[in-house]
Amino acid sequence: MKTQARDWGPSLLFGALVFEPVLFFSQPLLPSQGRLPLGLLWASFVACIGVLILRTGRVSRWRSLLFVVIALGFLIRYKASLLGAGRFFTSEAAQEVPYCHIALSSTVLSHLYQQYLAFMSGAWNSWGPLSLGALWLAVTLALGQGWCSWVCFYGGIDDGMSRILPKPLLKWHRLPGRLRDFPLALLIFLLLISLSTFTPIFCLWLCPLKLTTSFLDPVDSTRKLQLALMIVAGAVFLVGLPLLTGKRAFCGLLCPFGAWQAVFGRINPFRVTLDESTCTDCGLCARSCPIFSIRSSKDSKPEVLDACNRCGQCMDVCPASGIRYTILGRPLPGKGSGWASLWDARILFVFSALVISGTLGSLFVPSAIRALLGAL
Repeated sequence: MKTQARDWGPSLLFGALVFEPVLFFSQPLLPSQGRLPLGLLWASFVACIGVLILRTGRVSRWRSLLFVVIALGFLIRYKASLLGAGRFFTSEAAQEVPYCHIALSSTVLSHLYQQYLAFMSGAWNSWGPLSLGALWLAVTLALGQGWCSWVCFYGGIDDGMSRILPKPLLKWHRLPGRLRDFPLALLIFLLLISLSTFTPIFCLWLCPLKLTTSFLDPVDSTRKLQLALMIVAGAVFLVGLPLLTGKRAFCGLLCPFGAWQAVFGRINPFRVTLDESTCTDCGLCARSCPIFSIRSSKDSKPEVLDACNRCGQCMDVCPASGIRYTILGRPLPGKGSGWASLWDARILFVFSALVISGTLGSLFVPSAIRALLGAL
């Protein structure tokens, strides 16, 4: 019992450390009606996720719960009409949908060119979108590729679908090397074609997440083709493949922002690093990776690729604790148990991830909770 008490102490302290900044930063973002109780409820939930991660040592299981809740909150607030629940919740037609980071990554060259024109013409009011760039830089410095498994309000969809079945029906453990680079090739193509046409090509033709007529071509025949492609992409990459294989197919193979973060997320100091001295070459990390970001072969140790989004799934399944969060590839000198566990790269990363996801999630989860309570 004493050992358990000592273990609960650091966990509860960590939860309190998460609770305070989430509550503080989320207050301006919460709906005015019921702001304090909603804020306390949401900050408490995020803090509980932190307590469970530290107490159980399992990162991905509890991260996924938070991630799915964020996605559900976003869908209820902004996509209710698309889900056929518009009569219960306010539809997106009556609200301003937040600017999509996926659209930003695939059209950034067009935005930069527009900013250049604004600068040359003296139209300073056109520099507003640059504030989104500052927000992206701050989040990338704090979280890097972790955005795609801790914060993204779309990513929880295929993450949740991939966890519905206890065991995948289809075994899909690895990708051919060239196919792993497909998202980057798609991103480059989208950047160039969007710049040449000044239109968000990915949003108009492929992205099932923006499946709404307000984003489509006014020509009826073109619109029908766009809808068909989006429905196919959603059925295959958001629902079908995640459900059957347990892999996050949309985030790992189709999302241009994932490829964007794989390149620029390197400026973030947190890494997922393999400890070759303890690795037993069992291959569980590579097989369990939901986005195929660990390369494994018979002739060498597993290799963590740049696309890794820090979800922690490989750490949860590794029997030898041979893979861990580090800072620039180096672990912190803490002992990893008791109160010393708070001075650990894993805890520092999880703290950063929970504060950011909790803050941005407050944009829609508390409102979704209020809508659910009102619909009952």
